[in-house]
Amino acid sequence: MVDNDIILGVSEEIQKLCRPTAIILISNKINTSEELVSFKLLVIVDDSCASTSELECAMYMKIDSDVPFDLVLYKQSEWDCLKNEIGTFAWKINNSGVYIYGQRL
Repeated sequence: MVDNDIILGVSEEIQKLCRPTAIILISNKINTSEELVSFKLLVIVDDSCASTSELECAMYMKIDSDVPFDLVLYKQSEWDCLKNEIGTFAWKINNSGVYIYGQRL
């Protein structure tokens, strides 16, 4: 599903808006016709980001998509701290998500 034009288009818009360290596909839903109906992305941003919640709002306002999507944002230091802590959401994503941009470290 990472080669889906809609997901890749949203990923490219995210890259333009905030220059993330990584973008990870967390999940996607398809209908019985094999069409994408929604998806969720995790975005890892630099620690210099003043407010991930404000950035998240800005991205929702500026990114247009024909398919609904959700975003989860982590600062790099948060991600580094939580991605290896068994049981955390970050750990689950790190072990099951698909990197669209950046690389697994």
